[in-house]
Amino acid sequence: MPVIIIKGHIKNKAKVKQYIEQLCCALKINRMRAKVIFIRFHAKLKNDFEGLCWGDMDEGFVEIDIAKTTAGSKLPYESIMQTLAHEMVHAKQYFRGELNPVDHSWKGGKPYKYEYDNAPWEIEAYAREERLYKKCWKKD
Repeated sequence: MPVIIIKGHIKNKAKVKQYIEQLCCALKINRMRAKVIFIRFHAKLKNDFEGLCWGDMDEGFVEIDIAKTTAGSKLPYESIMQTLAHEMVHAKQYFRGELNPVDHSWKGGKPYKYEYDNAPWEIEAYAREERLYKKCWKKD
């Protein structure tokens, strides 16, 4: 399992860590023991983003930032956890070398500037986030 470091205030931190471990298994990155996942929960992120992920396969880490509010409104806990699933898809993409953090080339292709909605890494993350959340989040 990658090393998981959670910073910031979020309720049920132990349950969140278990959720992240389940996401790692579902994304098949659970055997990457030399990797590190830093997750920080913030009151809000710049530009009202709900989540951000940046990583480097060679350095072996990803950094995920998750907002608890956006546009001045508190996000539902379930939405925060689904956003975390979305960002964990990006973690998998960085760890597997599918997404290059320097030039945003995809799966070894040429560097290309995509519109956000048409970027293949976003298409994959949006397609998988809800299903991953439902599969990996254990309701009480």
